[in-house]
Amino acid sequence: MVNLFIVNAISGPEESTKGEIMAIFGKSEKKTVTEVKSNSSSTTIITSCMEIEGNIKGCGTIHIDGTVHGDLHIDESVVIGKSGVVYGNVHAKKVMVSGKLKGSLSCNILEVTQTGAISNKIEAKEIISDGTLEAVVMAENMIHITQNGKVETEKMQSKHIVVNGHIVGSLIATELLEINKDGQVKGEMTVKKIKVAEGGLMLGTMLTYEASNTVKTVNTRSEEKSNNENESEKETLEN
Repeated sequence: MVNLFIVNAISGPEESTKGEIMAIFGKSEKKTVTEVKSNSSSTTIITSCMEIEGNIKGCGTIHIDGTVHGDLHIDESVVIGKSGVVYGNVHAKKVMVSGKLKGSLSCNILEVTQTGAISNKIEAKEIISDGTLEAVVMAENMIHITQNGKVETEKMQSKHIVVNGHIVGSLIATELLEINKDGQVKGEMTVKKIKVAEGGLMLGTMLTYEASNTVKTVNTRSEEKSNNENESEKETLEN
């Protein structure tokens, strides 16, 4: 397996490597590439006939219609097309998934189209999904599951969660959970505020989210432990 370092394979006219790179990515053969340089405003394309084994690192945008077995670390954007499949972890500023990602994902903005599917773990600032997520989903600001979106999760957490699709699992909305018409949530919901439109559905248990709960619980347990230790010491001295 080889690490693949790509700094935007399709570049401007000043780059002498363009013809060589297009030859590499235009054939169905597996190639060993150690490093490719180009300017940061262009896009690397891995076509549907390509299968790459190894990690990919670079700047700009990479568009994947083929198959990649390895991690992606891209400075700007990753686009996984309908025929694209990635077996590995992805790190980028913006990610759009129309194919399949089987690995963890870290980004600022994530968009999953209706044909897209992600499994494992997602960490982002904002997420909008019309596809299928089978993962732990963590977003700093907002998660929007649109009409065709389906989620099965051990844990989903964000400040604001908007549901027009279906979610099954444990859900934590630290500010607002909004279930719109035809939206469904099944499982354990921990929310600060909740808004359910006519036609929305909730099934399961609901708890009130309070940021101080964890601290209080920890303090209470610590005090109980301290009290038990004091009582134990007292009994020992008495004996």
